[in-house]
Formats: sequence, C-alpha cells, structure tokens
Amino acid sequence: DPNFRVMDLTLADPFRDSRSSYFYKTVGGFHSARLRRFDEVIQNQFTKSINQDVLDMLNAKYIITADPKTGSPSMHANATACGHAWFVKSVKYVKDADQEMQAISSFSPKDEAMIDQQYKSIVEAKPIGATVNGTIELTSYKPDHLTYQTGSTSNQVAVFSEIYYDKGWTMYIDGKEQPYYRADYLLRAATIPVGNHKVEFIFHPTSYYLGENISLVGSILLILALAGAVYSERKNKQPELAKV
Repeated sequence: DPNFRVMDLTLADPFRDSRSSYFYKTVGGFHSARLRRFDEVIQNQFTKSINQDVLDMLNAKYIITADPKTGSPSMHANATACGHAWFVKSVKYVKDADQEMQAISSFSPKDEAMIDQQYKSIVEAKPIGATVNGTIELTSYKPDHLTYQTGSTSNQVAVFSEIYYDKGWTMYIDGKEQPYYRADYLLRAATIPVGNHKVEFIFHPTSYYLGENISLVGSILLILALAGAVYSERKNKQPELAKV
C-alpha cells in the first residue's frame, strides 16, 4: 500500500519542515499557502499535544519518534489509523465550525462523523442503515483521480481521509455525479447507496480548463496574425524587386 501517511515527530516542528514530504506522504510538511482549515486543525489539535483521534482520521499509518536519550529514530505502526475510507456507525450534527473543532478534540473517528448541520439535508436525503455492514476500499490513487470500490447491505455514510475542497472536485458513483459533504472539520464524506458501487473523486476545475482553452485560442490567433503580417510584408516587397 503506497498511499499511507507518516507522522515524523523527530523534527522540531513537523509542520514547518518539508524533508519528510520528499520521501513519503506525510501529515506534516510545509507550504506557505496552506489551506486555512488544515492550518486551524494544526493549531488546535497538534500544537500543545498530538491528538491521536485526529491523527487516526488523517490515516497516519506510521509514526516516527526519537529516543529521548540517544536521539536515534525509530518507527512504529499506528494500529488505530482509520485507513483510506470507512463507514461510520453514527452521525453527529454541529451548528458551526467552533463546535465542529471542539467535537473532534475527543471522539472516535472510526465510529462517528462530526458534520455541520448545513449538510443535514444532503446526508438525510436517503435513509441511513442502523448498523454498519459493508466494505469500502481504495482501488486506484492519482492526485487528481481517486477510485474506491464499495459494498453494503444498506445506505451508509462513508468518510474519506482526503481534504474536503469543493472547488474543482466532483464525486461520481457508477459514473453519475453525486453530492458529497464535509465531515470531521476537514475531510470528505458521502452517503453511499446499498449494493456494490464504483466511487470516484475527480479533480477537473472548469475555470482552469476554460482558461487553457482561451489561452490556446489566443495563441492560435497570435500565430495567424504574425503569419499574416509576414505574408503581407513579403507581398509588398515583391513589386519593388520587380522594378529593380
């Protein structure tokens, strides 16, 4: 499984060091334009102490620590990591971001999902099964295209260990676009219908590709204009050469 994440606690500040990110996917790392919600989770859940529940929901499969006496690093597996995606037993609604942040300070991410009440109508658009009886597995991973295979005997709420970002991301179930929502302050979640399904998240920002097409058309017009100017200049020079 090449898609696990690592938490490197041997660094002075795991969230201001990019060394780990060079070698593997990491919960830490550094970026000067970090998403605000992720930065808020860092400040509230990792600054004073490491919140194991949040670490689990971020699928930190391995944790690297240093021996306090010798300073030598060692790695151990995080047995409670939630995985790439999972079905939850229950949903708890919160009224705003403050309550949501407080809710993930101490909860069981594998069993429950903390969801802002603004998404309640989407979550409850289909009746949810009373018990969790199903599987969900990541079958293909690319930065802009994630594919999962699901199977369940009732409608279930699935949480995906990927950052929620609704600009450009679209979710498809068996090729048909379906709504998804935010859970646990910064992750994606969706209601998955009963049965076996192929679930995909595809990043295809309309503005980006529209801009690319406009740039392409502009480049073609510029090339045609330059070609026309060169042709016109050569055509005007031909009579002068004939006179000579």
